[in-house]
Amino acid sequence: MGGAGKSDIGISISGGSPKPDAHSAGLGAALKLSLPKTQTGLKRFDPNGATDDPPERTGPPNFSALPPGAKPEQVFTSRRVYSMNINMPNLTSATGSWIIHFSELHLTGTVGQRPGELNAPMALRKVDPKYPQDMVQDHVEGEVILYGVIRQNGAVDSIQLVRGVDPELDANAIEAFAQWKFQPATKEGQPVDLEAIVYIPFRGRQWH
Repeated sequence: MGGAGKSDIGISISGGSPKPDAHSAGLGAALKLSLPKTQTGLKRFDPNGATDDPPERTGPPNFSALPPGAKPEQVFTSRRVYSMNINMPNLTSATGSWIIHFSELHLTGTVGQRPGELNAPMALRKVDPKYPQDMVQDHVEGEVILYGVIRQNGAVDSIQLVRGVDPELDANAIEAFAQWKFQPATKEGQPVDLEAIVYIPFRGRQWH
């Protein structure tokens, strides 16, 4: 697969360290992504441009406490946020693949984030959620948004439903994401825990 910002495994990286001299972001341990020369650096994902950062959390995020219409990524507070697109077999969507926004997990009372560039995780096992044919035919469509933690061993846990479409599709999305396995993110050669917001599309083909 060609094109700037994409690798041959169907993953692209945007966002991340807001350093003006940053010219690459890691893809696993071996892949590196070169940005176009027209880009001055990696930009941080900033959903609402808020100037006042909320305090660091001491536990799992409470998405119901976010203001109406707020992007779920606001739970990452002032940390660097990266974005990763993962191409899927498109069993659940005719138009798009998974989008994952992630940041290094850091809660008050734990060891702070180490300085340095974060090398992104790489999906080793990808599982598409079930999309029952009757729901496709009935045009039960939308985007399920999940929260989860990608651990240092590459496993996914602590999954929460952030925004749902249908109880059955929501459950299928959670079940699928729990089966994913990653080559973990690293910083300075050491694996780190990530927390992630995952966008999972359920969209059938439009017949005209």
